[in-house]
Amino acid sequence: MRVFLRNTKTRLFCAGADRWAVTREQALTFDNVAQATDFAFNENVLEAEIVLRCDLLSREVVMPLLPEWRDLCQPAPVRA
Repeated sequence: MRVFLRNTKTRLFCAGADRWAVTREQALTFDNVAQATDFAFNENVLEAEIVLRCDLLSREVVMPLLPEWRDLCQPAPVRA
């Protein structure tokens, strides 16, 4: 699975901080949704959506960038 960020208005893919690309091949590829979300909020790429591509699926999966996903990279607290 490959994860990308795409601007919801221009449909361009995120290629870096303040850089955009026409194709997925030129875009940044993230290992997972948490990494893409973290990058989007850290780099202020807030008009983005998350795009998932998998060779097993004939279509891409598109999800909105939600603020509550910002802490996905944080480890869960350990309960005693």
